[in-house]
Amino acid sequence: MAVGPWLVATMLLGGCATTPAPADLGEAPARYQTLLDAPPVRDGRAGFREVFCSTLRDEGLAPRDEAHCDRWLWRLSDEPEGNADRGDVVAAPERLAVFLVTGAFSECVGDTSRPFALGAARLRTAGARVETIVVGGRSGPAHNARQIAQAVEAARLVEDDVVIVVGYSKGALDILRFVVDFPALAGKVDSVVSVAGPVFGSPLADSADAAYAKLVAGLPYDRCPPGDGQVIHSLKPATATQWLASNPLPAAVRYYSIAGFTTRERVARVLLPSWKRLGRDDARNDGQVVAADAVVPGSTLLGYANADHFAIAQMIEVTHPLLVSRPDPTPFPREQLFMAIVRFVVEDLGRTGTQAGGAR
Repeated sequence: MAVGPWLVATMLLGGCATTPAPADLGEAPARYQTLLDAPPVRDGRAGFREVFCSTLRDEGLAPRDEAHCDRWLWRLSDEPEGNADRGDVVAAPERLAVFLVTGAFSECVGDTSRPFALGAARLRTAGARVETIVVGGRSGPAHNARQIAQAVEAARLVEDDVVIVVGYSKGALDILRFVVDFPALAGKVDSVVSVAGPVFGSPLADSADAAYAKLVAGLPYDRCPPGDGQVIHSLKPATATQWLASNPLPAAVRYYSIAGFTTRERVARVLLPSWKRLGRDDARNDGQVVAADAVVPGSTLLGYANADHFAIAQMIEVTHPLLVSRPDPTPFPREQLFMAIVRFVVEDLGRTGTQAGGAR
């Protein structure tokens, strides 16, 4: 069976380790990194839970009497109670412009690595403009920010569009670089959503240089061009943190974050070594990113998905069923997660008056 290079990279970066000691991962409160002068993180978990769980119930994926659908969304000890009386603020689908930005090595693997493919198709069918931006799989944020800028400029957005840019995995870093490096185009963007983004890097990258060199020696140039070769360097915690500290994010854009972590039952086979390795220091990880490193400073925290790094957004179990097999084979409802993210963000922008035409 052909193995995509991102899967190979994952195996090379993982190494051997012991399984983290069993623990009730929901006992402790949320923990995330931030910066000294950054705005505070807003807690949107209760509201997002309502949107996500109602979506699951409406589509028959959660029983009507299951109030919290904790199976798919962690309820940590400090999550506030929800507000059942919150009203909906909707935008016509034809006013929605959603850009999905791919993660590291995505262009090398193919269509099955595209984030939220089914959700994107569904939203597109409803009348929204949805575009997946396939950025350089082996390039750093500076290179990929230019690709995002080109796509946003080519979209010919109009004043009334509600523009949401969603970054999966390293795609979140690329988007943050885009809004800093291209302020005029960032002015057309209402919101940025980070999904399992290594906002403060990933500890795995610190020991990945040798493995990466070995990996890229055999990659096909036509499917996986080298770009600027900065993918691993950009994911190192020191690199990501230093850039964030030196580059304040534009205040006119609203930021949202959703992280993931899970238990052994829901870790893909290929992610198990890296999940164990990260678990030495923090059991709350998705096999590639520590949840505490996945929150954008000053963003609205949507929640913590009970999913590994692949399951939260990708369908690669279709083409790599053995490598991505899990003890619990129940698929994570990523399509519904995507729809809930878009709905929540649109509602939140409308309520706070920062929707297109508001803050601009």
